[in-house]
Amino acid sequence: MSVNFLGDKLLEPLEEDRSHSKPRWTYADCHAQILGPTDTYPLNQNGNLTMGNYSAEEYAKFRENKNIKRTVLVQPEHYGTDNSCLLDAISSLYRHPGEEKTFQIKGIAKIESNLEDEKLESLANLGVVGAKFEMRRGFSGLSWDEADRLAWRINDLGWTVELHIDGSDIHEVEKNINSWPGWVVFPHLAQFRRTVTTQQRGFTSLTRLIDRDKAWVKISAPYILSPNDNLDDQEVTEIITALEKWAPERLVWGTNWPHLEKEGDTAIDEELLELMDKWVPNEANRKLIMCENANILYNFTV
Repeated sequence: MSVNFLGDKLLEPLEEDRSHSKPRWTYADCHAQILGPTDTYPLNQNGNLTMGNYSAEEYAKFRENKNIKRTVLVQPEHYGTDNSCLLDAISSLYRHPGEEKTFQIKGIAKIESNLEDEKLESLANLGVVGAKFEMRRGFSGLSWDEADRLAWRINDLGWTVELHIDGSDIHEVEKNINSWPGWVVFPHLAQFRRTVTTQQRGFTSLTRLIDRDKAWVKISAPYILSPNDNLDDQEVTEIITALEKWAPERLVWGTNWPHLEKEGDTAIDEELLELMDKWVPNEANRKLIMCENANILYNFTV
């Protein structure tokens, strides 16, 4: 029998909260994406989008139905560093007819490493609060030297780094990440693809980064980690459970709407929302992850 490096009791289930009353708090969706018509927003050369459009109008309906009052949109890989669709979506949703004044929206852009300071400031003025660092193998992104320099530049704006990397490789670049001045956010449970387990060096490095007040993790798109593309995978559940017990105050939640990796299957949204009750049975921790922590990470107005 193997022993988890985080301790024998780490993966023991928490006492389930059996109260099924409707929560008195609203959600913060920290990871969603908007797509527009290709004649208005052309795909980059690596784009391969065959599904329909997933517009700001459709997301407005979705977020209202799910009681989402704060949203962070992330630049889709299909558009490269052309953030036009992202910026238009932020503007459209912010001013969407009928929206309550309490709704807040911000964005994570993908930018060139040598983008001028004036353009960075312009993005910040338009609602951008972070930069997407694409470091996965086989994707068009930054070199680590470029990432090191850019992390310092965007920190002057108070931005976060949205680091897309296979979590199994985190230990190889832990020193780089530690040298950056601001917070680093790992989307999709840090995207452990090669090895989906807490018993690996990459997960150890992730917990160290959390302990040093360097890293945050998004509970989003669990199917990305699953070898069978499942929503509720046992090994993925163990990662979620471990992170929740380790540091619930450093986790945020995201819908990953409209699930581009699953060909836009928005029918799974309700099931993913219900699974949060299983993954995080303690209601106080769910409130931290799905509501309150986003205010700290992305400086939403309380």
